[in-house]
Amino acid sequence: MTLVEIREAFVRRTGRYDLVVDTTDWADNGADFYIQSGSRFLDRKITTNFSKAKHYEDGAVDEWYKVFQECRAILEVWVANDEFRKKLELRDIETFRAYYNEPPSSIDSGTPTYYTPALLRTHPQSSTMYLEKFVDTTVSEDDKYDYEYNGVTWMPPTDVAIVVEIQGLWYSKKLTEDADNNYWSVNHPEALIAAAAYILEVMYRNTEGMKDWLGAITMLTSGIEMDMIEEESYNTNIIKG
Repeated sequence: MTLVEIREAFVRRTGRYDLVVDTTDWADNGADFYIQSGSRFLDRKITTNFSKAKHYEDGAVDEWYKVFQECRAILEVWVANDEFRKKLELRDIETFRAYYNEPPSSIDSGTPTYYTPALLRTHPQSSTMYLEKFVDTTVSEDDKYDYEYNGVTWMPPTDVAIVVEIQGLWYSKKLTEDADNNYWSVNHPEALIAAAAYILEVMYRNTEGMKDWLGAITMLTSGIEMDMIEEESYNTNIIKG
């Protein structure tokens, strides 16, 4: 189902016709907030085969970080070009920064080996994101708010152009246009409608309504994770042979 179809079904099911402009084309008048919130709620609550995704960024010579949006958790980082493909080794941020304690421009470039999730939040927050700050060197990204982004830093800075692959848990596509769809709207529209209705009840502090919709969500999604577990179990048995 597309967003406009989800929106119509949500409004009909909840009786909240005030959340659309009218019933001619079902234009949004507040319904999309609950649908978008419901989609993110399902992403956090239910693990599916589509919870994981790969995000690609181009890395230029001497680059050592990337920032990106909509990532829930970073699981692996790979770098590659025409000659090699390499999985980077994770280091906690304290160890990483203690070892690479010079301005990145002072560190010899080479093949990236280690990475760490980037610490992006600064205080007070502004429209400039500071990656690193030394006495005479500041690395920042203008017009980017740290609470909207996630990121990784790697070392050493790359000495060749690379493709950076971030594997992790990502939110489903945000539904904004009438023709948009995502994993939930296509594969489990009934669960998305129930999740949107649940968020609606949360906003109005209707405890009984919350419980009823949460029960419906649990019932509608109970088989999704079981299917994934069954697939993983079967594949494990095949490998063990």
